[in-house]
Amino acid sequence: MSSCVCTSQPPAFRFTSLMQMPLVQAMSGRCKEAPAEGDLGYTPHNDHAVIDDNRDAFLRSVGVDPLALTLGRQVHGTTVAQVRSADRGRGRPPRFDGFPATDALVTDACDVALGTVVADCVPLLVYDTRRHVLGVAHAGWRGTVGLIARNVVVALQANFGSQPADLVAGIGPSIGPCCYEVGADVLDAWGDSGVSHLETAVVRRGEAYHFDLWTANQLQLVEAGLPSSQIEVSQICTRCEYERFFSYRGARAGLGTAGRMMLVAQLGVPG
Repeated sequence: MSSCVCTSQPPAFRFTSLMQMPLVQAMSGRCKEAPAEGDLGYTPHNDHAVIDDNRDAFLRSVGVDPLALTLGRQVHGTTVAQVRSADRGRGRPPRFDGFPATDALVTDACDVALGTVVADCVPLLVYDTRRHVLGVAHAGWRGTVGLIARNVVVALQANFGSQPADLVAGIGPSIGPCCYEVGADVLDAWGDSGVSHLETAVVRRGEAYHFDLWTANQLQLVEAGLPSSQIEVSQICTRCEYERFFSYRGARAGLGTAGRMMLVAQLGVPG
């Protein structure tokens, strides 16, 4: 991923392989110089006015109209919703009327910007280079073992006639296999997923097991038909890079502060 210099607003990271595509795509990060360090997530404990300002500043800095931002109400699930022009702005304050219980969005509308909010979970982007449609997803361990990455591909196929060979994808910064120790509940759920070569997403370190969210989501995309060469994996661990990103597990361990980043993507006008 490429990044901009951190200034007084949340920095922007972009998938390098998608930068020449006719779309806007960017993920925010942590910036100590920004208000609330660039936090873009609403919680009961932070100042929502500051979060509003941070979101608007980030979106404008990457060329997105804040009024176009459209969100799901994330629940660590696997539901994918189709976003139409009439849905533009759903999930924004003060209504907070995002798509209920939805962790992934797909669209063919150029006037809406799809967003997903993450800390250690995977931000996923899938773009159809032929039909000019896209999807974004929030993939924590529950969404990952529930095959949300595959579901995004299926939704693009069902709603827009996408062919997997035309899709390119980006798997953004999240907690990496270096830091993501998990228990039997995660391992058992992943073992029941039915994904081919699923063992490659589990790393044993002594008596502990670590889950590789990047590989787990990449396996789903490949199994859904995407060529592996068309999947960019950022390889950036949010817990290791806690000075540049918010990390839920990092903050619990006293590394950095609690907060959320946002991945946003919007279709442009093809040249």
